[in-house]
Amino acid sequence: MTPPPLLRDWVTAHVSREETVRTIAFVARCTGAAVLALSIADRLHLDHPVWASVSALVVSQDRLGDTHRSLTWRIVATLIGVAVALLVALTMPDAGAVAMLAVAVGVTAAIARIRTELRVCMWTSVIVLLTVPPGGTILTAALARAQEVMLGVGIGAILHWGFERLLFRRTG
Repeated sequence: MTPPPLLRDWVTAHVSREETVRTIAFVARCTGAAVLALSIADRLHLDHPVWASVSALVVSQDRLGDTHRSLTWRIVATLIGVAVALLVALTMPDAGAVAMLAVAVGVTAAIARIRTELRVCMWTSVIVLLTVPPGGTILTAALARAQEVMLGVGIGAILHWGFERLLFRRTG
């Protein structure tokens, strides 16, 4: 179905060719990163491949510089969340999940309040604490979640860099 001429004229008058290409590239990059991260995590038999896919999307921003900043903060926040979850679980071995969750969120929320780019540490600590498999350890859960996140952010960043080089390389 062809859009009405007035709508088509308005869209073409208000959206530049570069902006259209950037939009298509963003959609393709996000889709590719999510699917590729999930596929690779699944092939590697990671426990929760969904976190690789989600992490690939979390770092995907419109501009390459923004993606790099997002990547850096996502890695730092993940490491903080993992560390807090480990510390809480190891210092409160007899506490229930609710108590550990409350302490972990309290600590990570205080950190996120100081530096908003670190908000991801809050949900990372929760995910680590709540995904310890029966008979598993907090350390293996923490390492597995960190692997999944690092795989996802790496794929998201690599695809962005590749698309940027391919489509928007400046010459001269």
